[in-house]
Amino acid sequence: MMNPFKVERFMFYKGRKLYGFYVEGYSKPGVLENMTDIITRGGVDITYLTLGPVRRGEKGGVVLFLDFTNATIEPEKLADELKALEFIERVEVTKPRWEGFIADETSFPVMLGPHRAVILCEPALRGLLIEFRRRLGSGGEAMLYHIGREMGAEMTRHILRSEEELGDISLRGKFALGGVLLRTLGYGIPEEVEFREDPPYLKVRIYNCIECELSGSANRSFSHFIRGIIAGYASRLFNREMFAEETRCLAMGDPYCEFEVKPREKSRGW
Repeated sequence: MMNPFKVERFMFYKGRKLYGFYVEGYSKPGVLENMTDIITRGGVDITYLTLGPVRRGEKGGVVLFLDFTNATIEPEKLADELKALEFIERVEVTKPRWEGFIADETSFPVMLGPHRAVILCEPALRGLLIEFRRRLGSGGEAMLYHIGREMGAEMTRHILRSEEELGDISLRGKFALGGVLLRTLGYGIPEEVEFREDPPYLKVRIYNCIECELSGSANRSFSHFIRGIIAGYASRLFNREMFAEETRCLAMGDPYCEFEVKPREKSRGW
């Protein structure tokens, strides 16, 4: 069962009186309960809430999109009541620029763990993964493969740098960790089919591959960007040049994309 995770950096809600709140304070039991009690008591509807990662006793921030359409309290008054809580240090209110639209204009940059990130929505990904190759043909496909390959290699470097925090993980475990990252970042749902260390070999299936779901139907294997990510990731972990070949493809009518990863032959192209 898949549960979509919605990242709301902005929201359209026609005809509603939306405001954005950023509430900063210290984490301890009961913080959210006290905050939401004050908010809902005034007839305010919480349409979105996100809490950044924070350990107990540390300072953190909460982003909220609040609907005041039927509220009995004004945004400024609500901010004052939240500020009065002993564990709250700061409250920022973002007024709507246009009716029915609100955006989180208080948080920048976007962070994924310790790293700065950007969010690519489906229309932007379509431009990168579909229209880009349509305009450039096989040259565009080759570029997408090499972009993916470098991304996969960098992901591996990050995982290897994090080994001290995670403890000693087997080579197979590191591949499994990469699969978890692909899923949590929205690329697809990996499933290991076969794994060998010597000689190095990996067969993996990707369900709901973003590249192929965007493509529609195709008469040949389509996933060059994801194929590149897998090849780059495997090359770093096996510590030798690996090649990923897509043997089944969602775009060709298969229920998933399947990749075989083997040592790269000198005569092999991209």
